[in-house]
Amino acid sequence: MSAQQLLILFIALRLGQHLVERYLAFLNRSYYEDKQRRTEACTALNISNDDITKTLGYSQDKYKFSSVSSWVSTIVTLIFIAVGGLGLIETSAKALTTMIGGGEIITGLAFFGILSLVSGLFSLPFDFYHTFSLEERHGFNRQTVKGFFTDRLKGILIGSILGAGLLSALLWIMSSTGGYWWAIAWFVVFGFSLLTVWLYPTVLAPLFNKFSALEEGDLKDKIFSLAKKVDFEADGISIMDASTRSAHGNAYFTGVFGKKKIVLFDTLVKSMSVDEIVAVLAHELGHFKLNHVRWMLVRSFVMTGVMFFLISLCLPIESMYRAFHLDGISDYGALTMFSLWFGPVGFLMQPISNFMSRQNEFAADAFALENVESKKLLGDALLKLRENSNVMPISHKAFSAVYHSHPPLLERLKAMGYI
Repeated sequence: MSAQQLLILFIALRLGQHLVERYLAFLNRSYYEDKQRRTEACTALNISNDDITKTLGYSQDKYKFSSVSSWVSTIVTLIFIAVGGLGLIETSAKALTTMIGGGEIITGLAFFGILSLVSGLFSLPFDFYHTFSLEERHGFNRQTVKGFFTDRLKGILIGSILGAGLLSALLWIMSSTGGYWWAIAWFVVFGFSLLTVWLYPTVLAPLFNKFSALEEGDLKDKIFSLAKKVDFEADGISIMDASTRSAHGNAYFTGVFGKKKIVLFDTLVKSMSVDEIVAVLAHELGHFKLNHVRWMLVRSFVMTGVMFFLISLCLPIESMYRAFHLDGISDYGALTMFSLWFGPVGFLMQPISNFMSRQNEFAADAFALENVESKKLLGDALLKLRENSNVMPISHKAFSAVYHSHPPLLERLKAMGYI
C-alpha cells in the first residue's frame, strides 16, 4: 500500500472513530434527558428534583464542551497531519540538532519536545475554559489562575525530566541492541512505570499538593481497625488539600511494594461521616485484597510487550513514515507513527478493558459490604459522592460499555441490594 493510500486510510479510520464517539455521546445524552427515565432513577435513589436539575445542567454543559473540543481537536489534528505538520516538526528538530550538535537521539528528543509544545499550546485554551468556565459555573473549581499555570509549568518540568530520560534510553535501545530491541524496551519501560508509581507518593505528589497526617481520633482508629481486619498493611493515613483545586472528593492508596499509604481528599472528609469514609476505603481495599491491582499490572506488562513487538514489525516499512510526511525510517518516527495508528485500535479495545474494570468494581463493592458495620453505609457514601460531583446516575448501555470503568450508580446500587 502506498504512502498516500495509508494516509487516506488513517484519516478515514480516525474520522470514523470520531463519528462513532460522537454518536455514542448523543445516545447517552438522549438517554439521560428522557424525563420519565430520569424520574424513575430519582425515585429509586431518593434524589430531589433540584439536585437532578443541577446534575442535568452539568451533564449538558459537559456534553456541549466535549462535542466542540473533540471536533476541533480531531479536525485540526487531521489537517495538521495531512498537510505535513509532522514533517515540518521533523525538519525543525533536525535543524536544531545541527545547530547544537548530536545524533538521532537528540533529533528524537527535539522532535518530541516540539510536538509536545505544539500539543500543549493547542490544548491550553480548552483546559482553561473547562476549569474556569464549565467547572466554575457549576461550583466545582477552587483553583486560581496562578495555580492553574503553576501546575502546568510544574507538569512540563517534571515531564521533561522524566520523559527525556526515558525517551533517550528507549531511542538508544532501538538503535543499539539489535533485532530484539523491543524485548529490552519492554522491560525498561515497564520498570520505569513501576519506578514512577513508587516515587509518586514521596517525590511527585508533594510538588502539587500538601499532605498532612490524619489526626488521632475515631476516623483513624476505624480505618486502622478495618485494615487489620482484612490483613492490609497500612503505612499511615494522609489528608490531601484537594479543595484548593476542586470540590470533587476521592480517596486512594499509594505504593507498589510493602506497606501502602492511605490518602483521603479533604473534600471527602468534610462531606461524609466517619463510617461512610470507612465504607469507601473498604471498597478500595477490596481491589487490593482481590488482586485487581496485581492483575492490572500483569495486563499492563503484557500490553507493553505486545506494543513494542508490533512497533518492531512496523519499523522497516518506509511507506508508513512517508504517509505522515516524515523523511524516512527513524526510531522516533516509528514511535510517532505507531502511536497514531494505535488510536483507532485502542478505541476498539476499550470495551474489553472497561468490562473487566466494571466487574472488578462490583466485586470490590461486594467485598466492602462484607467488611463494614452496615451494608447501607457504602450506598449512602456513593450517593453523597454522586451529589457532590453532580454525576448522572444513569447511562446508555452502549456508552457505558465503551467509556465507563465504573458502572452507572443506579446499576451499581441495584447490584449491591441497596435498592
